[in-house]
Amino acid sequence: MAKTTPLEPRPAASTVRSVLRSSALALGGLLLVACSSTSTNGASGASPDGGPTGGGSGGAPQTVKAAEAEPNNDAAGAQDLGSAADSTTFVVTGELASGGNDGTSYTGDWDVFALTLGAAGKLDVSVDWQGAADVDVAIFDGSQKQLAADGATSKPASASVGSVSGKVLVGLFSKDQSAAYTLTITYTKAGSGGGGGGGGGGGTCPTTPVEPAAPASGCEITLSTAVCSTADVTGGKSFELAWSTNTTFCEGPHKLQIGGDPPSSWSGGNAVEISVSSQPPDARAGMTRNIGGYFNINAQDLAGLTSSSGVYYYRVLSFYGSASEVRAFKVVK
Repeated sequence: MAKTTPLEPRPAASTVRSVLRSSALALGGLLLVACSSTSTNGASGASPDGGPTGGGSGGAPQTVKAAEAEPNNDAAGAQDLGSAADSTTFVVTGELASGGNDGTSYTGDWDVFALTLGAAGKLDVSVDWQGAADVDVAIFDGSQKQLAADGATSKPASASVGSVSGKVLVGLFSKDQSAAYTLTITYTKAGSGGGGGGGGGGGTCPTTPVEPAAPASGCEITLSTAVCSTADVTGGKSFELAWSTNTTFCEGPHKLQIGGDPPSSWSGGNAVEISVSSQPPDARAGMTRNIGGYFNINAQDLAGLTSSSGVYYYRVLSFYGSASEVRAFKVVK
């Protein structure tokens, strides 16, 4: 079994009761099964207010309005909303014709949208709908790797990625019944010059893993939160750190380890470990052994950690020690 260098956490900061959000973390696997290509259709129904699709060159943020157009039921047939070179909001009106689950897989209508971001920036996705359906949303990169998702029962459903560029996919589905919806996708282009405000520290965020993944006993853990995402935990806000087990069996509880900067400080106690188990529902966390898990961190979780750069690190371990890579993210608190 491969040996890893642990974050050497001090005793666990907290232990949470949790369950997997019903279906949202499985969304990536369903998309991958549905198709083998990441090509997209041409733009359908996009009509920007006040400028060309994507917002032109500089100036005020633009709004692009579109009507959902079938077929857009998987990544191969995703409806192309166009590109964004500057901050842009996409507003899509549509309908999920059906919903449901046969106990093993999703059986309802998928609506999948593609857009291309010309530069790194924050992506906020929100979907609201009519009626009592339970609609979920997820964000994927161009290789169909899940970056963020919301599978809770409340509406609107929302998901956010702190920093992303290039091709992005947004998928919607309903767990139970049809629903007419309005999907809002807001891309905020990162400001030039780097640095971080509001306590972010402005440090350079490493995009390569500090430690590589170390799978063991048939368990493979992959981190889902985009590298160098920005976690804004000011004013009581939370930020999701998520992971996938790539359909392998990873015994729980899963252990989320978070460390400050520099990495050399971990052995001195500048790290925490949070246990995430399969237990009754909890708004903050969830996991299942053959799908993955998530934990929504807040400022209190990070209160005992220090980072002069605003950069923090996390990884996830299974009960028997299989480890993901150690990935960096930025924090504003």
